[in-house]
Amino acid sequence: MELDFLRLCALLHDVGKVECWANRRSWSEHIYYTYKFVKSILGDEFAEVAMRHHTGRSYSEDVYPRSMAERIIWFSDNLSSGADRPERTVGMSFKPKFPLVLTHVLSCGDVVRKDFDQSGLAYVSVELKDALKKPCREFSDDPTAAYIKIFHLLEKSKLRFVPADTRSPVNDVSLWDHLKLTAAISTCIFLDGGLKGSNLGDYRFFFVSGDADRVSSFINVSSRIRDLHARSELIKEATKRAAESISQILGPECVLYYGGGSLLAMSPVSKAAVVESSVKEAFEEATGGLVTMTTSKVEADGNDIRNSFGGVWHKAQRRMAIRKSERTAPNLKPIEEGVDVCDVCRSKPAVQEDKSKMLRVDASARPERLCEDCWKLRLSGSELRVKLDELGEKTGFVGLLKADGDDVGKLLSGEKLTEFKKKNTPSRLSTLSRLINDVCQEELTETVKSYGGECVYSGGDDLLALLPGENSLGAAKAVYERFTMAMNRGCTMSAGLVLFRKELPLYASLEAASSLILKAKDSGKDRIAFMFLGSAGMSSSEIADVRPLKWGELDVLLEIVDFMRGSSASAVQHRRAALLSRDVWRAKAYIKYLMGRKTINWREGENLLKYLESGLLRQAFVVYNFLEKRKGELE
Repeated sequence: MELDFLRLCALLHDVGKVECWANRRSWSEHIYYTYKFVKSILGDEFAEVAMRHHTGRSYSEDVYPRSMAERIIWFSDNLSSGADRPERTVGMSFKPKFPLVLTHVLSCGDVVRKDFDQSGLAYVSVELKDALKKPCREFSDDPTAAYIKIFHLLEKSKLRFVPADTRSPVNDVSLWDHLKLTAAISTCIFLDGGLKGSNLGDYRFFFVSGDADRVSSFINVSSRIRDLHARSELIKEATKRAAESISQILGPECVLYYGGGSLLAMSPVSKAAVVESSVKEAFEEATGGLVTMTTSKVEADGNDIRNSFGGVWHKAQRRMAIRKSERTAPNLKPIEEGVDVCDVCRSKPAVQEDKSKMLRVDASARPERLCEDCWKLRLSGSELRVKLDELGEKTGFVGLLKADGDDVGKLLSGEKLTEFKKKNTPSRLSTLSRLINDVCQEELTETVKSYGGECVYSGGDDLLALLPGENSLGAAKAVYERFTMAMNRGCTMSAGLVLFRKELPLYASLEAASSLILKAKDSGKDRIAFMFLGSAGMSSSEIADVRPLKWGELDVLLEIVDFMRGSSASAVQHRRAALLSRDVWRAKAYIKYLMGRKTINWREGENLLKYLESGLLRQAFVVYNFLEKRKGELE
């Protein structure tokens, strides 16, 4: 009860800023608006503690913190504010100006993520108060359950888009992130015995990290879409369970981020060991031991958090890398001679047959054989809502797109922030990780659907999707644009795209997509590599011949395809120009010959000559021939 009371007051200590700023009152008056807000939903006792978190000349001594709870929140607020606002601010904000803006963390303050006018900001406060009334009434009956409900309501509220400070450049941290970090610090201080004075060096904390092992090999071991979906969903669920285990020990406020097999939590010294072990145990229990998790922890004092959180995070990353290098290889039991091996994982005895999936072995077909673990995973997966026949209806081709963010590790390490003269802080780290995960899980899934496709999995910074062949290249570019725009061009994306005939098995396409995305990354990243997969499958020489394109080059290629679609020239003439494009002089001569004979009009000829210079004419014709021309024939 005492901890729940403290952390709830900490979580609401600055909630009055919203109404205070909406009324254009001096920033120091926010404590009175906090009192008014909290009193209306929780009563006077909560309101008093929540408001008393400031000292100094701007405040009357009769509102200074007095009780132990008030002093813990005061200290935590100072530490949180100092940690998240290390840069020297520009201007003062005694009375805010509208529109009130939350800027992008990967910007110099010139890119706005969200803005509020006066009435919009006032509505946020009203909406929030209405949403919190019911769970606040439940607090006296079950404090912990009510607190968790309140936490998750705030987590999904518009506080995520209200800045904690209106001054640049620290107006890139949301009020929600500030409230959450203050509550986390308050919880850690309380569980380690309470306030020890005002010296930051007297307070110690642990940052506990968890990172799933060999995730890609676990997910991609199967070539069945149903299996891929089930395995990626298992990783998501296991990561969520690991985060929930932290919530049960400390509270949800102490989970700085989680998603895609990774998490980071802030812990008091007294609980760090049990948090680390519970994270690993919860994750591996959720996966049934099929995927393990490596955990590590680093210690930091208040000075480290406030003045050099980037150094703490680098230390955490180095510690994790060391722990990963110490892992032992999985201890697989030998399979006796004569026992059938699972066709999916190839490491355990097969005990089930999937008669709906036939394999050709030695020229004779038989049902696919699975071990017990792979069988359970397959049953838990869902069939695609869009069938390959439907995706390939117009052209006979289906697109398999695999996309992945570039250098995300460097982004989360804070290296990118230095370009904007910013430091890595707890809330900026939380914001970036949440941004990456949300854009992949929500926005990119939405983009794929808008092009008639279906996501097999998305999350972290990865995406795998099936698309109609004719929409695949456009969808790939839209996915790239959506991701990079959400990241304010501070993080790029590479992709591999395979366009395969709808009658072909998926396993060859999956293998090809994996090879293509590696080729795109090896060629300098921020590129797409694509190919058409014939009935003979993929050869290493074909992969070697693929030239990854920069995303801007893809725009030009699509422009050429569009030109060919509307051109008066025949497909045969386009084909000949494309074939001659390796010999630029001969190609130019041929195009000018067509222009002189008036086979194509003068403007079309000039366009062809321009496209010839791009070096993309041949690739564009392949796309046109396989997709656009074929689409017209089928129609």
